[in-house]
Amino acid sequence: MSIRQIYKNLRTKGFKETYRIHRVHKCEEGLYGYATNRPYGNLPLEKRHKALEKTVKWEQTLEELDPKKYKKFKKWLKPHYLKEVIPQRYAELVQKCDVKNKVVFMEKYGPNRPPNNYISKVLREEGKYEVVKIGLDKNHNSDFGIFENVVHLVEEMADAKAICISSANQYLSHVEIRPETKFIQLWHGCGCFKKVGYSTIDSNNFGRSEKNLQEYEQYHNYSYVCLPAEDQKWVFEDAMRIPRDSGKLVPVGVSRTDQFYDPEYSKAAREKLEEKFPQIAGKKIIFYAPTYRGRISQAYTPNQLDVAAMGAALSDEYVLLIKYHSFGCKTRPALPEEYANSFAFDMNANGILDIESLLAISDILITDYSSVGFEFAILERPIVFFAYDKDQYLDERGMYYDYEEITPGPICTETEEIISYIDSLKDGFDDTEIKKFKEQYVKMCDGHATERTIALFDE
Repeated sequence: MSIRQIYKNLRTKGFKETYRIHRVHKCEEGLYGYATNRPYGNLPLEKRHKALEKTVKWEQTLEELDPKKYKKFKKWLKPHYLKEVIPQRYAELVQKCDVKNKVVFMEKYGPNRPPNNYISKVLREEGKYEVVKIGLDKNHNSDFGIFENVVHLVEEMADAKAICISSANQYLSHVEIRPETKFIQLWHGCGCFKKVGYSTIDSNNFGRSEKNLQEYEQYHNYSYVCLPAEDQKWVFEDAMRIPRDSGKLVPVGVSRTDQFYDPEYSKAAREKLEEKFPQIAGKKIIFYAPTYRGRISQAYTPNQLDVAAMGAALSDEYVLLIKYHSFGCKTRPALPEEYANSFAFDMNANGILDIESLLAISDILITDYSSVGFEFAILERPIVFFAYDKDQYLDERGMYYDYEEITPGPICTETEEIISYIDSLKDGFDDTEIKKFKEQYVKMCDGHATERTIALFDE
């Protein structure tokens, strides 16, 4: 802003408004300048983030002083990075290096997540590959910070034999992966009840628009998508628009489920839990793991399970572990005081076990439309489907299957029904239905998924 313009603003708008306009101008100048020139681009990641602290303050100030201009800047920033900075940086580095025995794992949140923890551990133990794990820290980062983490990701990817991700994301949508590198989608679930990806386009309640998905096409550059069974190919074809005969949808199993076949794994998890909560010793475990409700940006947790009623009826023999989906878990209901940490335990609050460990040690699962139902079926134990809002949920989100036909366990709408079913298990559990479900939908989760996944690196 020129001196002449400042004087004019002082005459017509006054000092306070002129000062606000000046600050807005300086924030815009700094933000656009940093994003375009990236003066910190060659710094190590830690120093890069330190240099970016200024931009975070500018972002916060601009949002406070002029929300419309801040919104305009954010709209410009995403395509600038995803269509220009990130693919250009990758292409530049690919020209300078050869591929080596290196595997890069990327997660949108922290680097150590259940989908990659086991396979990365196996790779490190085998010693053939260098293992690099990168988390974008999406929950705690500014847009600049996230995009710069993606720049760091592609810098590590440039000489990698394989890149593994576990959820859909748009960050690499405009990156042309070098042919010597395998880009592998591990996926974070063992299947899908509810619709995702292209299956949800233009939904009023969930999903992106067709235009947005095509502008940032997030599935086109995969080499492989790891599936738990042949029977799920059609689901991922619909969700990702990858033809089932393309050779990219590979039923090799889900790596992390190999742990279910190791007795020492569940034993160690149970010991860890009892060390934290000695009162659990000797009790059977009911695990309640529902999915979230609403759109991701406004997600909330279900609040219909009557924990007190379950405690009154079942606490002599069982404990109840509860873990809500990470989307919306901040709104999770409080446990009844009389049963908190005696019968019912909030596993979101303590975080001592990941979802795989919790499934491995549980005797009964209560879920709804979550993919953990597929995963728990591998263990051939009882599952209760608490679908009190089934009609509304199906209408808003949509399902790939007929819910009442596919579920390998009772569908309940009231807590009393759940209690009655669990009580009936004293007379034994008929596992015929769950074994049939396992054979059809998670057949390749047989304890050897990791070795088949690693073999994809050299195909």
